[in-house]
Amino acid sequence: MAARPARRPSRRASHRVPLRASLAVAALAGAAAAGLSAFGVFATLDRAAYDQAATRLPAPEGPAPVVIVAIDEPSFEEIGLPWPWPRSLHARLIEALRAAGAAAVAVDILFADASDPAEDAALAAALGPDVTLGCDEARIETPQGVLTQRVTPAPVLAGRGARCGDVGLPLDPDGALRRLPGRADAFAAQALPTGAPTPPPGALIDMSRPPGGLPRVSVYQALDAARMLPPELLAGRVALVGFDLRAGPGGAEAGPDRFRSAWTARGAGLASGVEMHARAIETLARGRWTVPAPGWAAPLAAVAAAGAAVALARRAPPPAGAAAAAGVALVAAAACAGGLAAGVWLPPAAPAFAALAGGLGHAGLEHAAERLARRRILRAFERYLAPEMVRRLADDPQALRLGGERRTTTLMFCDLRGFTTLTERMKDRPEALTEILNRALTEIADAVLESGGMVDKFIGDCVMGVWNAPLDLPDHAARAIAAALDAAGRVERLSARIDAEARAAGRPPVGLACGIGIESGDCVVGNMGSDRRFDYTALGDAVNLAARLEGLTKRYGATILVGEGAAALAPDGPGLIELDLIAVKGRAAPTRIHAPAALWPAAGAAEVQAAALRFYRGRDWSAAVEAWTRLAAQEPAAAVYAAAMIRQAQAFRAAPPPPDWDGSVAADSK
Repeated sequence: MAARPARRPSRRASHRVPLRASLAVAALAGAAAAGLSAFGVFATLDRAAYDQAATRLPAPEGPAPVVIVAIDEPSFEEIGLPWPWPRSLHARLIEALRAAGAAAVAVDILFADASDPAEDAALAAALGPDVTLGCDEARIETPQGVLTQRVTPAPVLAGRGARCGDVGLPLDPDGALRRLPGRADAFAAQALPTGAPTPPPGALIDMSRPPGGLPRVSVYQALDAARMLPPELLAGRVALVGFDLRAGPGGAEAGPDRFRSAWTARGAGLASGVEMHARAIETLARGRWTVPAPGWAAPLAAVAAAGAAVALARRAPPPAGAAAAAGVALVAAAACAGGLAAGVWLPPAAPAFAALAGGLGHAGLEHAAERLARRRILRAFERYLAPEMVRRLADDPQALRLGGERRTTTLMFCDLRGFTTLTERMKDRPEALTEILNRALTEIADAVLESGGMVDKFIGDCVMGVWNAPLDLPDHAARAIAAALDAAGRVERLSARIDAEARAAGRPPVGLACGIGIESGDCVVGNMGSDRRFDYTALGDAVNLAARLEGLTKRYGATILVGEGAAALAPDGPGLIELDLIAVKGRAAPTRIHAPAALWPAAGAAEVQAAALRFYRGRDWSAAVEAWTRLAAQEPAAAVYAAAMIRQAQAFRAAPPPPDWDGSVAADSK
C-alpha cells in the first residue's frame, strides 16, 4: 500500500481574516490616505512625481509657435551698451522682428517709467496691435495691510494699439513654476496674435520639451535677422523678447527672473522667465495643458487602490500580500503618471499610500491572525505530539492541515489488560487507582510521542495513537510497531514496580499488561466534532480494524497484533510473524494478522509457525496440531496462541470447512 500525499487545501479554505475585517482595513487605509492628502502631507511627493512624469512625456511634433529672442550675455557683448538699453534699440528690434515675418512680438520688459522723450517716441512709433508689452502687479506693504498696484507701461507708450500682458507667474509652495497663469490678461495669453483659450484653474504648463528645446536666438542676431538668421525662422511665430542671463542685467546674481521648474528636479538647473513664458505660450497655442483631477478623484482613487491591495492580499500569504501591495502602489502611481498623456493629473501619493497601507495592514492583520491561530493550534497539539514534533510544526506550519484531508496513516490502540478487575478491587481507593492509571497511560503515551506519533485520545484505559498525521513520517508503520514494542515493555516494567510497591505495602499485586492493535490505511484526518468542542483525529477503515485487532489480542494470546496494511508498509521495520487470516464483519476481503517476532524470541519459533500455517491451510489438521504443540513447547510466549490454533484445527477436523475455504476464520471480537 503506497502512502498517499496529503491534499493541500486552497488558500481560501485556510483564510483567517473575515471579509468584514478586510473591508474595514481597505476603508481605513483609503480614508487615512484621503485625509493626509487633504492636509497636504503628500504635496512634496506629488510634486516630485509630477516633475518626473511631466518631463518624460513626448514633446509636441511640428514647429514651435514661439521663438525666444534672448537678451543674453552675447547680446550685451555685441551691442556694447549697458542696461537699460535705449528704447530706440527696442524699437529697431520690434521692426526687425516684424520684417522677419513674426506674427506677433511679445516683450517681457516693464517700460513703466518715461525715459528720454526721443527714445520713448521711437519705441511708441514701433508699437502696434501685434506687440504685447509686459505689465505687473506691485505689492505695497502699508500699516493697513498689503496693497496691490498694477504697473503698466508709461503713458507715452499707450494709445498705440499694443496689448499689455501680466508677466506674473504663479509659483508652487516649493518655489517651482509649474502652472499656467489663471488670468485672462496673462502675458502668454495676450502674446498670441489670435487670442488664446482660457485654461481651467490650476492648469499645468506642458513641460515635455527639454531645456533648450524651443527655438532661440540672441537679440543681436534678431537686429540683423536678414543676415544672421534663417529666412523662415520667425515666419508666422511669436517672437518673445526677454532676459536669459546667468546674472541680472545690473551684474547681480540671478534673482526673480530664474525659476525652478519640473526639469530642475532632473538636474537641469533654473529656467529663465522668458523660457517659462515661451512654454506657457506654446501650451496655450497647442491646448496641451494638463488639468488637475477633481477634488473627489484622489479620495476615490485611494479607496480603490486600498481595496485592490486588500483583495490581492486576501489571496496570498502575508509576504506575498506585502509584495502585492507594493505592486498595486506601483500600478496606481503608473496609472496616475499615464493620465498625463490624456491631459489629466491625479496626484499618485494618496492612492499609492492607500495601497501600501491597505495591503501591508491586511498582511499584518493576517500575519497576526495566523500567529494567533498557530499558537492556539500548537498549544492544542502539545497534548498530542512530542516537543520535537511541535517544534517541527512551528517551523513549518504549512505541514499542518486542519480542514480535513485524506492521507495514509498508521493507527494503534493500546488497552490496559485487567484494569476493569483492578477498578473493582480498588473502588474504595479512587486516588490510588487514578495514580496507577495515569502512570500506565503516561508510559504508553511517551512511547507514542517519542516515536514521532500523535496521541489522538485516551479512551478510558485505552490510548489511541496516530502516525503520519499531522506531520509526514515516511516510515510511519515501522515507527508504530517499534512504539508498540516499547509501550509493552514500559507497561511490563511499570507493572513490576507497582507490584513491588503493593507487596511492600501488604497489598496484592496489580499485574498490569496491555493489548495492542496496529493497522495502516487511508483515513480522513482533521478536526472532528461540534462547533464548540472538537478534536484532531482520524476516521476510516484502518481505525476500525486497529481497534478490532486490539480486541483480538486476548484470543490469540499476543500482546501486539499487526494488520496486513501496516505489515506491507514496514518491510524494513521490526520483523513480523504471520498468525492467521481473519474475516472481519463489514469487510469484503479477509486480512492477515501478524505479531512482532520479538515477542517469540526462541530460536526456530518463526519457522515452526510458518510450517504450522502451511499444514493448517492445506487442511492437514493433524500435522498442524503437531506443529503448534511443538511451538508451545519451544516458545512459552506462544502457548496461548498455539492452544487457540490447535482448538481451531481440531474443530475443522471434526467439521471441515467448505471446499472453497480461503484459510480465514471469523473475527468474533470488536
